[in-house]
Amino acid sequence: GQHKPSFLEKETKAPKYYTEATLLRAMETAGKQVDDDEMRELMKENGIGRPSTRANIIETLFRRKYIVRKKKQIIPTETGIQLIDTIQNKLLKSAELTGRWEKQLKEIEKGTFNAGTFIKNMKKMVDDLVYEVRSEKRANISASNTVKKNKISVVTGMTKSIKSQKCPKCKNGTILKGKTAYGCSNYKNGCNFILPFSFMDKKISENQLIRLLKKGCTVNLKGFKTDSGTAEGLVRFDEQFHLILEEKKIPVTSGNATRVPNQIPCPKCKKGKILKGKTAYGCSNYNKGCDFVFSYDNIRKLAKGKNLTKELVYAILNGKQ
Repeated sequence: GQHKPSFLEKETKAPKYYTEATLLRAMETAGKQVDDDEMRELMKENGIGRPSTRANIIETLFRRKYIVRKKKQIIPTETGIQLIDTIQNKLLKSAELTGRWEKQLKEIEKGTFNAGTFIKNMKKMVDDLVYEVRSEKRANISASNTVKKNKISVVTGMTKSIKSQKCPKCKNGTILKGKTAYGCSNYKNGCNFILPFSFMDKKISENQLIRLLKKGCTVNLKGFKTDSGTAEGLVRFDEQFHLILEEKKIPVTSGNATRVPNQIPCPKCKKGKILKGKTAYGCSNYNKGCDFVFSYDNIRKLAKGKNLTKELVYAILNGKQ
């Protein structure tokens, strides 16, 4: 016969707070949260931390007032929530970062990945993160007054809609969406604030525009078109609240501000380019009489134990080290 559908209205429950036991278990099985199959497999036996360090990691969180105990439950404090909100780079907050390191360490163990490259990549990642964090304009995170008697304060997340944001210029209006740009609801009273959807031929996401309005800058973004090609950096406001790009600095040689070219010119004949041989650097103009040679042993000697970066080799070949 006829079937009459019925509806049952319910609400989903918020995830339960961790206890110390369930948090330890979650650290052991953190790899399950990683999407990549290979990384998840690598983390299956490791998780976050080691059996001897996991309890200490949790105690450190208590000591720094990122979490507190409420009976058996572990509750995040305002300080802890602010810290997570401050870390904009999602990889740092994900178990996937541990997975990536585990994967590369396994490859080093098998001889399929270079240890020097691993260290170089690690240094670059730290450099990029420091650049990103130092460029942020945020209130300081403080543990003072975080924990109050019988009360745990909670901080709400970032507002989802840009149209609820205050105008940074007049401070009175709110953001309105137009055809090609956002503007201020106070435009009738003279506020001429404009926030374009695209800047330097790059479309900027609504989340990044919200971040710009709330914190004064975006995260490091790539793909901005310039006269010389493309650029990356942070988008900020100038004093008139026009958009400007703060380009990411490119590493320079020690003691000078010369960018290292992709092809290093020969320091002797000035016409050829430096070539890499089996035991030494030489000049591409060797068949035209240039006898410039610089052995790898000599390079290592002059480097005095420093990491042989492209910048350092360039400086040594040019007699600046």
